[in-house]
Amino acid sequence: MKKVFIFLLILISLIGFSEKLVIWFDYEGIDQMKKIIQTFEKENPDITVQVIQQKKIVNKIFNIYRGGGELPDIILIKNDEIGMLADANLIENVDNFKNEIANTLIDKSFDAFKVEKNIIDGHSNKFKKEVHYFGVPFYFDTQVLYYHDKIFYNSGFSLEYGQTFEDLLFNAYAVEEYTKGRVMGLAWGANSPYWFPPFQWAFGKKELIENGRIIINDDETYNAIDFIFKTINGGSAHLVERQGLISGFKSGKIASMFFGTFMIPDFIKSGIDFKIMPLPYIKEAGNYMTPILDYKGFSILKGKKTKDVEKFIKFILQKDNQIDFCKDLYKFPVNKKAFEQLKDSDEYFKVAYESARIGKVMPTSAYFKSKYWQGIRTMMTLILNRKDEFDGEIVEKAQEFMDAK
Repeated sequence: MKKVFIFLLILISLIGFSEKLVIWFDYEGIDQMKKIIQTFEKENPDITVQVIQQKKIVNKIFNIYRGGGELPDIILIKNDEIGMLADANLIENVDNFKNEIANTLIDKSFDAFKVEKNIIDGHSNKFKKEVHYFGVPFYFDTQVLYYHDKIFYNSGFSLEYGQTFEDLLFNAYAVEEYTKGRVMGLAWGANSPYWFPPFQWAFGKKELIENGRIIINDDETYNAIDFIFKTINGGSAHLVERQGLISGFKSGKIASMFFGTFMIPDFIKSGIDFKIMPLPYIKEAGNYMTPILDYKGFSILKGKKTKDVEKFIKFILQKDNQIDFCKDLYKFPVNKKAFEQLKDSDEYFKVAYESARIGKVMPTSAYFKSKYWQGIRTMMTLILNRKDEFDGEIVEKAQEFMDAK
């Protein structure tokens, strides 16, 4: 009886000192994450990790914080969402992570989670730039052209590497002629703020936010809008919303479309025959469409940056764990060795890598997030609803919205 009592005391003691980490996880890959967590817990029996699938994590964080509820230790977050949480002082900076592990990750991956602020120097009384990092990069998706090779081949004009955007439009027109309009040659969410930067960058826009301003009435952006307007309203391509794109491509009613690489596993599982191609060169712009690098990473909630949290994040960034998570999901890992192994592993990774090679990340500013996404969608929807020339007044009104405090 005495031995049983001692055993129970030891068991209670172990449980009492066991650390429990809670992760809120969004997007694809929770099953892969759970397998990695199982391995971590075997190697670290004193740490328990609970992963919870959670949608709209940022909104949930703010709601719980206001209500005084219990927040998780770690959240998976898009890089362009960290500014809001950093401004509210709800997440820790992870500058120490960058200093320790940045050399093991692909170049500039930490920059996707960089937050810059102008503060007053206490000595000189002048503004100086302060830079901190509020997320540890985990993986990224990018943007590509999906297409049905057989549909284009049957129409007499196959898609080939090196073809321009203008070539794509010609081939898309051939598809519609061949199918008598039953199949759309090219479609994308042309009013989506997710697809606006690739055209802005192609037409020469350098920065999406400049000296704290979102400027969209500049020549480069006007030229991008004009090109999109002519392409869609001229009948060469079609504006289709996200779910319509997915179902249309699966059913073969859309021959090609611009979309994120995160859909590759779903299309493979659906059994459809498809290929991908890097975003094309726009002859009129004299440049390639530049894809967004859509980074996801882990942020640590305020007051939760413990040694166990750091140990877990470092663990999931190890080469083998990164490969196990990313390979079947067609994500790009940030671990250098994992990235090098996967980027040439099959045709989908090879092509997506070619697109990602010139990609850029979205700004992390909370101001940018609150203005750009709403302003661009509204502006482009209004512009593309017109059948004649696009109204520059719409752009100027959108600029007023961007500047309003």
